[in-house]
Amino acid sequence: MFKFEKKQEIYDIGGVRFGGQPGEVPTVIIGTMFYNRHKIVTDADKGIFDKAAAENLWNEQLEICDKTGVVCANQLVGETPGAIKSYIDWFVDIDDKTPFLMDSSDSEVRAAAALYATEIGVCDRAVYNSVNASIEENEIRALAESGINASIVLAFNAIDPTVLGKIEILEKGGTGLSGGLLEISKLCGITKPLVDVAAVPLGSGAGASMRGITAIKGHLGYPVGGGFHNTASAWDWIREFKKTKENPKEYYLPADVGTNLVAQAMGADFLLYGPIENAKYVAPSVAMVDVMLEENAKELGVKLTDEDKLPIGKLI
Repeated sequence: MFKFEKKQEIYDIGGVRFGGQPGEVPTVIIGTMFYNRHKIVTDADKGIFDKAAAENLWNEQLEICDKTGVVCANQLVGETPGAIKSYIDWFVDIDDKTPFLMDSSDSEVRAAAALYATEIGVCDRAVYNSVNASIEENEIRALAESGINASIVLAFNAIDPTVLGKIEILEKGGTGLSGGLLEISKLCGITKPLVDVAAVPLGSGAGASMRGITAIKGHLGYPVGGGFHNTASAWDWIREFKKTKENPKEYYLPADVGTNLVAQAMGADFLLYGPIENAKYVAPSVAMVDVMLEENAKELGVKLTDEDKLPIGKLI
């Protein structure tokens, strides 16, 4: 447990604070909805889904966060412009304040989401996912035209997966880029960059992803996090091993949750923990680590705001 010498930025997005010294503000957990083969989706192209089931999942995440003091955001994944608009409409109708990430494997969908969030007046709590080494011109134009000021900035360097490679892609750029990703994000109007260290499978630089959390926060002072559950989900051994067991989740889930806790102890400010169904498993464990971080923050002279609302105030 430690305190960074460099000033740590804290960004308020939709009333949720991202960043700061370890333990200064609660860790943000971010569940994903409408992902590929999500059971509540009946038509991924049109964005048709079971709204009652979706609202129940969202309320379950809110409830466990309220009980533990951990805070949350939502990630909406769309396959088409129509689908992502449908998901955004649903979410802003049932929740008028919580921040949400807009994600897709298609650049046209991400661009459409940025412009749509601006059109309907919710860009102040919308987070683009993401500015990355593959960003296309249509995305840059859409972001610049939109009112979006918060974005995930993905520090994935395909040529160099080391910590230095991550910092280089952020500050200097790489093949096909006009500059570093942080500079490109500024040109797009992003004033609240959330750096994703790009979690990768074991054996492909997973250790560098974890060390990158501390290194990038210490070097830049920006909020840092990532989808650390991807390290477990891409672990070939556990995927094959769990198939031999009657209750495979019992073997996989500890590794899935555990990747987030390692990252959190390294200083991660936000955790894209995967399917929102796992909120009940993730939140209590994250809250436990938050208590440890908060105890140490106080000892290191970091002021905690609204301590009674934090995990340390709710659970101790």
